[in-house]
Amino acid sequence: MKTTRTRRIVDEAGVEAVLAAAEADAVERAARVVIAVVDPSGELIGLRRTPGAQVASSRVALDKARTAAIFVRPSRELEEQVSAGRLGALSLHGASALIGGIPLKVDGEVVGAIGTSGETPDEDEAISIAGAAAPFPVTEVPALTYAGARMAAEAAGAE
Repeated sequence: MKTTRTRRIVDEAGVEAVLAAAEADAVERAARVVIAVVDPSGELIGLRRTPGAQVASSRVALDKARTAAIFVRPSRELEEQVSAGRLGALSLHGASALIGGIPLKVDGEVVGAIGTSGETPDEDEAISIAGAAAPFPVTEVPALTYAGARMAAEAAGAE
């Protein structure tokens, strides 16, 4: 039984590449935004703020990125569900039903996510898409398998 495996995540150089591409798009649009990049678990690993961006956008950008990472889909999909009447989506833990979060994928695997906030929903999403489209490197890190997590939990319970 394997207790660990490796998983890919966007690395520091990758975070910089994604942020730089998104920021370049934002500057071209004269957008006042905050851009957040998270790891696959939704933890913040990079943040960029263009001049004039409102303070509240920092939290919102992070929420959008976290949503895209942990739900493995653009945050737009959650907003569309809510708009279509599925109000239960609002109670999903860690979900932000706001447009602007895009997963960062390599070979179909989510390796992080980007979220942008400060302008219209479509502009925020376009800036995130520009960041996600940038070529970026990843690194491999160890991760517990389900079997490894179960073994650790059972050992803790026995102790």
